[in-house]
Amino acid sequence: MDYMDIKIDNLIEELTLDEKIKLCSGASMWTTEEISRLGIPAIIMTDGPHGLRYVVEENEFGATSNKRTTCFPTSSALASSWNKDLLYLVGKTLAEEAKSLGVNILLGPGINIKRSPLGGRNFEYFSEDPILTADMASEFIKGIQDQGVGTSLKHYVCNNQEYKRFSINVKVAERALREIYLHAFERVVKEVKPWTIMAAYNRVNGIPATQNNYLLKQILREEWGYEGLIISDWGAVHDRIKALKSGLDLEMPGPARVNSEKIKQAIEKKDLEEKILDNSLKRILKTVFKAKKNKIIVDYEEHDKIAQKAAEESIVLMKNENNLLPIDFAKLNSITVIGEMAVNPRYQGSGSSKVTPYNLSDGFTVIKNSIPKSTEFNYSSGYKTDEKLEIQLKDAVNKAAKSDYVIVFAGIPEEYESEGFDRKNIDLPEIQNKLINEVAKVNENIIVVLNNGSAVNMSSWINEVPAILEAWLPGQAGAKAIVNVISGKVNPSGKLSETFPVALEHNPSHLNFPGFNEEVNYAEGIYIGYRYFEKKNITTQFTFGHGLSYTEFEYKNLNVKNEVEARNKIKVSLKIKNIGNRAGKEVVQLYISQKNPYYDRPVKELKKFKKVVLNIGESKEIEFTLSYRDFAYYNPEIGDWIVENDIYEIILASSSKDIRLKKQIRVNSKDTAHNLDVNDPVIDWLNDQIGKKALMEALNDNQIDYLEDKENIYVTERPLYRLDFLSENMITEKEINKIILNYRIFRGDCYFN
Repeated sequence: MDYMDIKIDNLIEELTLDEKIKLCSGASMWTTEEISRLGIPAIIMTDGPHGLRYVVEENEFGATSNKRTTCFPTSSALASSWNKDLLYLVGKTLAEEAKSLGVNILLGPGINIKRSPLGGRNFEYFSEDPILTADMASEFIKGIQDQGVGTSLKHYVCNNQEYKRFSINVKVAERALREIYLHAFERVVKEVKPWTIMAAYNRVNGIPATQNNYLLKQILREEWGYEGLIISDWGAVHDRIKALKSGLDLEMPGPARVNSEKIKQAIEKKDLEEKILDNSLKRILKTVFKAKKNKIIVDYEEHDKIAQKAAEESIVLMKNENNLLPIDFAKLNSITVIGEMAVNPRYQGSGSSKVTPYNLSDGFTVIKNSIPKSTEFNYSSGYKTDEKLEIQLKDAVNKAAKSDYVIVFAGIPEEYESEGFDRKNIDLPEIQNKLINEVAKVNENIIVVLNNGSAVNMSSWINEVPAILEAWLPGQAGAKAIVNVISGKVNPSGKLSETFPVALEHNPSHLNFPGFNEEVNYAEGIYIGYRYFEKKNITTQFTFGHGLSYTEFEYKNLNVKNEVEARNKIKVSLKIKNIGNRAGKEVVQLYISQKNPYYDRPVKELKKFKKVVLNIGESKEIEFTLSYRDFAYYNPEIGDWIVENDIYEIILASSSKDIRLKKQIRVNSKDTAHNLDVNDPVIDWLNDQIGKKALMEALNDNQIDYLEDKENIYVTERPLYRLDFLSENMITEKEINKIILNYRIFRGDCYFN
């Protein structure tokens, strides 16, 4: 026991019951309680997924921030950078701003999986893939916590929609829960130990997340070993006593007078042990005393440069026919910029994450200032809602027809995409689709820049437009980043962190989103995003991991052992070379596929990735280290992660579709995917290594020949226990029992002296 533990134990002994209860809820919307007589300070929390929202005024989401802070790209954008070092830098920068304002804990990041492109808060989340999510979130958290500022990993768990988010019951199978929705939380908890974890509003399999003993106590505390603070989402506590017993320590916001009285009554009536309250207090006080109070001065102009760098690395070049991009601004005779979003940019999400930016660039101004004064510059609003749309459309088309190039800024308006509600579709507003189509008819050099928090449908105009940039919600410096990519000052290196479907109906959760009445069924199981599209062989608009560059990369010399042991570390290496005429960055993606899984598995799954910087003609050797869990899946029968003894394929790719290198290897493992019993068909016993050994030890050669004869498939497709009847007593009930006993002995389930 260290000094801090002793100090906290002594403080708990000195606290009155009323003071203990008081500390287990907030003092206000954003602060914890202070006990001045014992030197226990309050700490300040604030929203901070992509910028510090320092609270000065209440609104429907709890606050409005009038303190100007740096607005970084949202998580949907940052994940598309696939750059872990960048995420660390963004986290570090956010922590500096938190310290400058006396904030102790940033309420983020959110790592809920993007189950549907309609999710209202998808812009706050990283990806449809748990590995990409975990790696991005871990570096982001390290960047923050290394500076002495805490984080709150949220929303634990299955908070994947806004529809009835305060009450919806998520019905999810154990395997999908483990492999998709809990996986990123598990990785982040074990790797970087976030100071706090925020329990979600929703129910999971019938029980509210804030009092779900299985999720909070059995998995988070006992299985994963989490020792940090568990807090509620704001107003998410349903039953305070059950929540405390399940391990939820701090109720936010506060003061929670009604629940405080319930805690006191429960302790007095012996319905709640005071020891449980004390355990929560230990975690609360450890967090309070861990928080550093020293304020610092920050350079917001320097932070603006970091926000710009983050946006530049996050932009995805989706399409670039005939190398239309980049544009040499110095040689331009004329250019037309179209779209209200060029003047009033859509640069962040709406809701609790909304910040007041320190600076804000816009496409209109940045482009105008980037071209020679001799260049003819035109602008048309295109779709401004308070002006007649037909007049705007005509103006845009006329100006576009006279220009060398046209840049259209389009995207999802804030009123379509926000915390508090889900999107109704994945379409752009119809006027924007019409605008793009009409402009494309008069100018073939059209570039569409998209600003949106999640996937959008481009099918009505994608074949008419040669160049598309997905810029996401790129933060305060987004316009500068966009223009740098268009002009070639920056070579785009972003890759999609989510699949863009051709139609909403193709999405795996379509029939079960957002649910009915008070329940949503995750019936698609583990098949989310690219896992589903590949399994069903459905063509997508743009695949997971897709992103073009102004240069080209060559992959070669994949090296990995032909046969490996599942429990050993496995090295995979390759060489990558920049064979184009520009310096650039490439994201090397490593996927793994299993050949003959007992339980159905996706075609392949992302396991590792690395962003590589390469000058013209430069080569680098890239190495990945794979471990047991990279080959494993969650076996619901065994109740654990297992690796089957099988052939696996190591796949190196530039996107989930653009496969460059692959190699099959054998992975040796002693794990069992299924324990055979009398209800399994005989053919399964014959195909199982231990099962067949049990058969051969119990039966003679004639009996084995009978079972292996394809003419007797009618018999062998039936359960083992029916062999005595179906084989006309060629195999007796006594022999069947011996087969079962042999199997148990060979598996090591029972022993004889």
